Amino acid sequence: MIVDTNALLIPGEFGVDIFEELERLGYEHIIVPEAVLSELDRLRQRPDLKGKEKRAAKIGYSLVLKYVHEEHDGCMVTINKEEDEEESEGRKRDVDELIVKLALKLKAAVLTSDEPLRRKLSEAGVATVYLRGKSRLEEK
Repeated sequence: MIVDTNALLIPGEFGVDIFEELERLGYEHIIVPEAVLSELDRLRQRPDLKGKEKRAAKIGYSLVLKYVHEEHDGCMVTINKEEDEEESEGRKRDVDELIVKLALKLKAAVLTSDEPLRRKLSEAGVATVYLRGKSRLEEK
């Protein structure tokens, strides 16, 4: 299971434990692309971001680091540090594009609330998980 940036905002915005929910759906290995963690880090440090959004970014970032550095009964979280060839050549690639590429390579589902990304993934035959009713995750 690959997790998108907006999915890591869910615990802070809606109080949903995404790791517990993913475990309920049968996902035990969670992959956070390094680009997603960097994006989340930038969000939490943005001076113009205030209130609930900033708090959600801080919570999401902290949760990833907590799950990566501690052993948990259900979920194992790893940060994917695989270097993208085009990015290493100095051209920043779109995070969504990286997620699609990684999902296809690893044959992994993706947790995201981003509708355009969900469409791209669906067209590519990749399963998605999303927040349903602001209270639980659902697989499509």
